[in-house]
Amino acid sequence: MKKFAGVYTPIITPFRGDDTVDEPGLRANVARWMTTPLTGLVVLGSNGEAPQLDDDEADRVIDIARAEMPGNRPMIVGTGRESTRATIAATRRAATAGADAVLVRTPAFFKSQMTTEVFVRHYTEVADASPVPVLLYNVSMFTGVNLPADAVEKLAPHENIVGLKESGSDIGLIADYITRTPDDFTVLAIDALAGRAQGGEHGAA
Repeated sequence: MKKFAGVYTPIITPFRGDDTVDEPGLRANVARWMTTPLTGLVVLGSNGEAPQLDDDEADRVIDIARAEMPGNRPMIVGTGRESTRATIAATRRAATAGADAVLVRTPAFFKSQMTTEVFVRHYTEVADASPVPVLLYNVSMFTGVNLPADAVEKLAPHENIVGLKESGSDIGLIADYITRTPDDFTVLAIDALAGRAQGGEHGAA
């Protein structure tokens, strides 16, 4: 199982005044980050305003970031969509573009129907279809839904689900994720003050 321990910066998506992606700015930002000891980058996460991008814009951001990164620096790409089919399509495109793993946020539009069973079915279908490892993404501050620990416990044994990124500050929930998943399951926790994702095998740094 591929591990994604280390320090990853969730990058922004820069825009010009006309609301188009600032491609030179993005290239310059990625090149600068590559001069640091960062393990890798998280592209099209919440900081990257992924839900506001069209698919062609998102695909272009992935292409630019990968082109500016050495092959040995991992790139994690956000591919979550509201439907399972759209998430699978975005995941496959990201993998083709060079993503080392995908970060899949919880669907959230029909909040009252986002049960453990629904989450397990959604993520299992995505992981089954994904050419690269999948990281679950719980970002309840934006989605308004929470990924239950019992869902994570059921998903963690899947051979293509390698970890979870938790963007909240609920230490009890993070501890529950860790306690109820295998030792080689990676939990990436957000350091809100430092603005970075950190983690390691079966733990949050």
